[in-house]
Amino acid sequence: MHMPFGLGKKGTENVSFNTDIIDKDELEEIKKVAHKLDSNEKVLFVAKQMRNIPGGAIISSPNSVIATNKQLIIRNPTMMGMRENIEGIPYDKITSVKLEKGLFSSTVVIRSPGLSELSRLSKSSGLIAWGRGEDGTIDALPKDKAEQLVKIINQQIEIVKKSNQQSSSAGGVSIADEISKLAKLKADGLITDEEFTKMKQDLINRK
Repeated sequence: MHMPFGLGKKGTENVSFNTDIIDKDELEEIKKVAHKLDSNEKVLFVAKQMRNIPGGAIISSPNSVIATNKQLIIRNPTMMGMRENIEGIPYDKITSVKLEKGLFSSTVVIRSPGLSELSRLSKSSGLIAWGRGEDGTIDALPKDKAEQLVKIINQQIEIVKKSNQQSSSAGGVSIADEISKLAKLKADGLITDEEFTKMKQDLINRK
């Protein structure tokens, strides 16, 4: 569904987003990152840190993670919620994702170039740290949410990978190669000069 809403900030009053999520709290989280979404981007899943458990938020605003069909968005607020850091990580930049199960909750560990730098920036700015070495971590997630999140991230990584492979395959045959094939068909008498000219022009226009 397409959800319009007002954020109370100039330029964002008519921002809208595309999602099938109907949970009120999760919709509120999506609203906070909607300015990071493209018009044709769809929100697939929302997970939020639990409070008052090891690794979770105690007196601070909890981190949240929003998975779309294009990227993973980490919303990282300050203790009082007055500032926040919102980072979008395209799926083709994520090299691995794994699930670490704990006694009370689970942690999702993401590896992507540049995450360690983002982690250092978060710590120095007073934002809740969500990095660990070279990895980005989202701690204290409900176990079922964490499992579903990892599943969705892996699915989207595969979709992007296949799409890139198809694009590479399609781009592997040049216009010159295709025109050469048409020229051979004409030379063999299988197509006329007029057909050759038309098909060549169609190739050029299509590319």
